[in-house]
Amino acid sequence: MYILFFTDISPFPQNGGERIRSYYLIKALSQLGYEVIAVVRNVEKVDLEHYHLPNVTFYTYETKPFDLLTRITGKQYFQRSGDVLGMFEEICREYPVAAAILDYGFVGHYISFFNSRNIPVILGTHNAQPMITWQLPSKNLLDKLRKLQLFGMEKLHERLYFKKAAAVLVVSDDDHVYHTRFLAKQKVFTVPNFLDQKDYHLFGKKQQRVLVMTANFGVYMNFAGLKWFIENVWDQELAGKYDLWLVGRGSKEALKRITGKEEYQNIVAFGKVDDVKWYISVASAVIIPLVHGSGTRLKCLEAMALRTPIISTAKGVEGVKSKHFIVADEPAAFKQSLLNFDNETDKGEKLREDFLQEYSLEVNQQRLQQIVNYAVRGKTPAYVQPA
Repeated sequence: MYILFFTDISPFPQNGGERIRSYYLIKALSQLGYEVIAVVRNVEKVDLEHYHLPNVTFYTYETKPFDLLTRITGKQYFQRSGDVLGMFEEICREYPVAAAILDYGFVGHYISFFNSRNIPVILGTHNAQPMITWQLPSKNLLDKLRKLQLFGMEKLHERLYFKKAAAVLVVSDDDHVYHTRFLAKQKVFTVPNFLDQKDYHLFGKKQQRVLVMTANFGVYMNFAGLKWFIENVWDQELAGKYDLWLVGRGSKEALKRITGKEEYQNIVAFGKVDDVKWYISVASAVIIPLVHGSGTRLKCLEAMALRTPIISTAKGVEGVKSKHFIVADEPAAFKQSLLNFDNETDKGEKLREDFLQEYSLEVNQQRLQQIVNYAVRGKTPAYVQPA
């Protein structure tokens, strides 16, 4: 059976949460035996042969920056690309597409293309995006008006298009509650973020002094979390015990913006790397000091898969099923958790066990299989919600 998979992002290399989500959805479909026609962006011009997956054929497309009028009016939430539609036409002529999965971003306006051809659509979400937009800071009246406009456009897009999908994927219980406020409950399914455990078998030698925070620091919620941590938690006492590594896009810029320095009290920013796994595997612990956001944190799942303990705010591990996190929301409590942290703890092993039970590829490809059956054949899944 042929499935057309479309995403508005570049899944390669997998150095960001949204990329990891899309990549493992494609991989899960591949391992289920489907012939996947994956239409993706390739912003970094990587050689896709290096990312070969069985049964997967990649098509790539480019997008143009939005012009000023589009940004002001919000047309991007409703206007379809002629190039993308042409690619869909070509694929549907060449392959007997049985279902389409449209993943990430505001891409609901493409659903009608497939519905007109009796091809059922599974619409993928990575979070409750309007609620993320609502959390953006507003420094002045213009910022407030712009945020209100974006929030309204995103809400309108959801209401206009999401109901046209045969099924909608969400990543957490909270996101499920959000989407079933305006969609029929029977068509909203939770498939959490997940990873292939075979890709996470690094056993780097733990460095007791090293803490790691991985993120795209250009994203507001990650930048705000780091700023909160540096300004309210980190001090000379912690710097005397630990080195903090910041790993990911925008980390160098974020550190300099917050502190005015390229290095600060044993905090070192590595910038964008192709793969964060090694950094996580050698850390004594991963910190996730988030105060905003929604969804299921892939940065959290990667640490779990690599047996690395996690010290976090409640928001940082929100939606992730485990009782083995070290959670502290107040600055003093977070600092004390770091000072009291035991490098010999078995929390890393216990987190790995929780990961395998709920967030592994094997578990979630079966959930995905049931949803495809529902969309294509109308068979109600017996079980797709996380335990």
